[in-house]
Amino acid sequence: MSIISQLDPQIRESMKQDAEKYPSLIDKMKREMREAGTPTDLSVSTAQTLIGYFDQLGLKAEFDNFVIKLYAVFGK
Repeated sequence: MSIISQLDPQIRESMKQDAEKYPSLIDKMKREMREAGTPTDLSVSTAQTLIGYFDQLGLKAEFDNFVIKLYAVFGK
């Protein structure tokens, strides 16, 4: 099952805006999310980039922890 459909809409929009500037990066991230069954299946670089979007947008997770934030990116 793909996790891309669970991606936070604000992060999805930010990625869409960055797709023109960074097409290879965004394509790689989308491909990984389509193939991943859980957020922890993602590469560290993709997870870090998604958490970067999360932080940049001012979104908050229950705890300031890498894995907790990664799950929050997908609404979990």
